[in-house]
Amino acid sequence: MIYTKVKHLIFILLMTYIGGSKIHAQNNTHTYDLSTFVEQVKTNNRQIKIIKGKYQLADITVKEARSAMLPQINVQTGIKRFFNDQYTYFEAPDYANIDPVTGEVPQTIQKFKMGFNNDFQAHLVLQQSLLNLKNIYELQAAKQYSEIGKLQQQNQTIKILAEAKKMFLQAALLKKVLDVSIDSESFAKENYNSNKHKFNQGLISELDLLQAKILWENEVAKLHNAKRNYKMILENLKIVAGIDANNSMAIEYNFSTSQNYNKTVSPKNAINKRYDYQLVEKNLLLKKKSIQAQKANYLPTLDLEAGHSYFSNSDVWSITQNQNKFTYVGLTLTIPIYSGGYRNAQIKKAKIEMNIADEQKQEVIQQMTIEIKNLEHKILEEQKAIEAAKIALKTSKKAYQIMLQNVNDGLVSQLDVRKMSADLKRAEINYYNSIYTLECSLIDYKIAIANY
Repeated sequence: MIYTKVKHLIFILLMTYIGGSKIHAQNNTHTYDLSTFVEQVKTNNRQIKIIKGKYQLADITVKEARSAMLPQINVQTGIKRFFNDQYTYFEAPDYANIDPVTGEVPQTIQKFKMGFNNDFQAHLVLQQSLLNLKNIYELQAAKQYSEIGKLQQQNQTIKILAEAKKMFLQAALLKKVLDVSIDSESFAKENYNSNKHKFNQGLISELDLLQAKILWENEVAKLHNAKRNYKMILENLKIVAGIDANNSMAIEYNFSTSQNYNKTVSPKNAINKRYDYQLVEKNLLLKKKSIQAQKANYLPTLDLEAGHSYFSNSDVWSITQNQNKFTYVGLTLTIPIYSGGYRNAQIKKAKIEMNIADEQKQEVIQQMTIEIKNLEHKILEEQKAIEAAKIALKTSKKAYQIMLQNVNDGLVSQLDVRKMSADLKRAEINYYNSIYTLECSLIDYKIAIANY
């Protein structure tokens, strides 16, 4: 009796744990639509975070360039301890050994102790560039580089979000494929069970039954593939959106209506607003600043240095004995004379790079114009494809309904059922795929016309 109660208690505890685990798993499941998914990507996508960090590095270059124009103040101090005496040697007259005949005074080497055991020094130095046009141009170039970094961040972020949207739409399409596969498998199973019942009553042949079974087994295999593909893309969506791999997610999206497209934008105006085009323009301006910076190498520079020095020497540990102090101010004028042709070569190199950047700008304008036109043509054709797929789906549904009635009346074979089922499934998938293709093209088109 006690053993039975213990078993019953263990069973209750086990079922409670399993139920709690299921509730916990359900609580971790979050359903995303397209807008909430995009917001999740903006916040948690790791590539976007990396891009932001790179932009911060580009922004620091402005501070680095500005520091060259500001005074540099440094303090340097040091102390030395000498462990042996230091001497100085020199020749001196030796009056004690004067030649008594000639009166000539000979020379002798004498040495004297010099210095102290301890030497302490401290220096305060200020350095300031008073005239250097190259620093000014480099500061301007650094600002351009910072703006380029910001544009790169915005451009790459837009592309990441676009790819995330396309992946979400692909997941929604695979979900539709899964739904169609579930319906197809369900119908095939019902059809098989119905034919099995008819076979048992001797109303149909064994061949008809086997054909119904083959239809069902094929649909089961397709359903497994559809489930696998849908689960795999959900895991990939977690990576893109920075969602915990242990959490469950679901998506919802309505493919029933497609977005409208109206051509209202001038390609020229749209290109000027694009981040990637602005990047090309900023790069061209950067090359022009580089020419100015290289020309500045021919100009003189003027630098200021001022400082205060303090010295102390003693034979004991002290920094206040035998002091020496002095303050100084100095100007250094540097006039470039000859560099072996290096400065001229740098100017020519900068001009060549600017010409290349200008040609690249013209090429980009042409490519972007063609890209917009191609997308416009593509969208128009895809809209026509949706209408055609919609009509085909309507026809397939009507034919399918007629076929179901004929099945009940025993007027069609299992081959006809199989073919009509496949046609309807294909029509449904083609319709949703047409909408998916159009919406992906619209995402690309919005980027192409700078409708971010």
